[in-house]
Amino acid sequence: MTARLNHFKLVGPVAVIVGLLLLGLAAVLFFGAARLDEEAKVRQETLVKRNVAIWISDMEVVLTSWTIWDEAIDKLNNNFDLSWAERNLGQSIIGTSNVRSLAVIDSNDKIIYAKTADAFANHSFLKQEPSALVAAAQPLIDSVRAREHQPKKSGIPDRISSSKIEVVGNDALLLTASLFQADIGTVVPNTDRAPILVSAIPIAGSLQAFFGERFMLDDAAVEPSEQVKSGRASVDIAAAPHGQVQVLSWQANTPAHDLLRQSLPFAAATLCIFIASCVLAISTSRQALRMLVDAEKHMRHAATHDFLTGLANRTLVSTRFTQLSEQGPLTVVCIDLDGFKAINDRFGHADGDDLLKQVAERLRAGCAADDVCFRLGGDEFAVMMPKVSEEEAEARCRQLAAVISKPYEVNGTIMAVGASYGMSRVLAEETSPDPVFRRADEALYIAKRLNRGGANPFRGEVDLAASSS
Repeated sequence: MTARLNHFKLVGPVAVIVGLLLLGLAAVLFFGAARLDEEAKVRQETLVKRNVAIWISDMEVVLTSWTIWDEAIDKLNNNFDLSWAERNLGQSIIGTSNVRSLAVIDSNDKIIYAKTADAFANHSFLKQEPSALVAAAQPLIDSVRAREHQPKKSGIPDRISSSKIEVVGNDALLLTASLFQADIGTVVPNTDRAPILVSAIPIAGSLQAFFGERFMLDDAAVEPSEQVKSGRASVDIAAAPHGQVQVLSWQANTPAHDLLRQSLPFAAATLCIFIASCVLAISTSRQALRMLVDAEKHMRHAATHDFLTGLANRTLVSTRFTQLSEQGPLTVVCIDLDGFKAINDRFGHADGDDLLKQVAERLRAGCAADDVCFRLGGDEFAVMMPKVSEEEAEARCRQLAAVISKPYEVNGTIMAVGASYGMSRVLAEETSPDPVFRRADEALYIAKRLNRGGANPFRGEVDLAASSS
C-alpha cells in the first residue's frame, strides 16, 4: 500500500500536470480553430458576394448593345415603330442573349412592346401578362428613373441599369431594368424621360444548384435569412414576391475544426500519441491551409478572369493599368470583332463561344510577353501595351487585326470575322484608366463607322483608330 502511495505521489503530480497541459492545449486549439474557421467563412462570403455581383454586372453589360443606341431612341421614343421593335429587340435580344422575356415601357411607364420566348410560354412566372414582369421590376425601374437625369460624361454614356434576383416558387429569375440612351447623340429624345427595357433571364435549375456549382459551395441552399442555421455561411441573394429576403447559405469550410477533431483523440491517449498527433496536426494543417489557399486563389481567379476565354476581365483593368503606367509609356487598345453577331445568329451560341476562344488564343499568341489582354464582354477585347512607341503599337495592332481576321475552323465549319481597333496613349498626368479607355472606344467607334472592313488609320481628337478584316 505504501509503495503504491509513494508511486502515486511521484506519478500523480506528473499526470495532473500532463492532464492540465492537455486540457489547456485542447482549449487553445478549440478556440483558435473556431476563430480561424470564422475568418475563413468571412473570406468565402466576401468572395461569393463579389462573384455574384460580377455575374449580374456582366449580364447588364450584354444589354448595352441594344439600350445605348441612337436608333432605339428614335424608333421607341420619338417615332414608335412596332416592326423595328420586334426585329431589333424581340428577335435580336431573345435570339442572341440569355434573356427569355422582355418588355419596353415608355416615358409614362406604359408598356409599348413585350415578348416572351415560345419555349418559356408555360414558365411559372413568364406565362403571366407583361404587366406582371413590369410590376416585379418596379423597384428597379424607380432606381433607374432616379438616376436618369444625373450629369453624364461626354461621348458614349455609361449604362444606367439595376438588377435583382427574384425567387418565384421553385424558379429564379434575374430581373434587369435598363435605360435606353443615345450613343453618339444623332437623335435626341423628344420627352423628358426615355424608354426602359425590362428583361428577365431564367436561372437554369434551382438557384442553389446554379450558384453552388458555379462557386463550388458545399450543401448550398436558398432560404429566408432567419432560417439559416448557426455556423453556415450566407449572403443575401434574392427576394421573394412578398419581399422576404432570400439568402444563399452553404456549409462553410472548417479546415481548423476538422483538423482539431482528427488530432484531439490522439492527444488524449498518451504523451507519445499526443506528440505524434501534434506532428500529424502540423502536417495536416499545412495541407488544409494549402487547400484553403488554393480554393481561395481559384475563386479570386474566377472573379478577375473571363470564364470562357481565360483572359483578364474588367475587374483587373484598374490594377493592371496602375502597374503598367508606373513602368513607363503605355498604350491602350480596344478591339471589336466585325461580323461576330451574324455568326452567332446563324450557328448558335456554342459555336460562337468556340470562335471567341480561338480569337482569345490568337490574341494571346500575337501579343508580347509584357502585354496584358482583356475580354471586356461579348466580342469586345482590350490590350495594354507597355513600353512601346505609338508607331510600334500601331504596327502590332495591324498584325493582331490581320491574325484575328484569318479564317477559323469551328466544328468542321470555316468561319471568318474582322477585327477593328482603337488606340489611345496614356498621358503623363493620367492615373485612371477611364479617360484612356474612353478615347480608345471613341477611336474604335470612328474606325468602325468610317473604315469598316478597311485598313487605314484615323487620327483626330482621339489618339488613333484603325480597322482590318
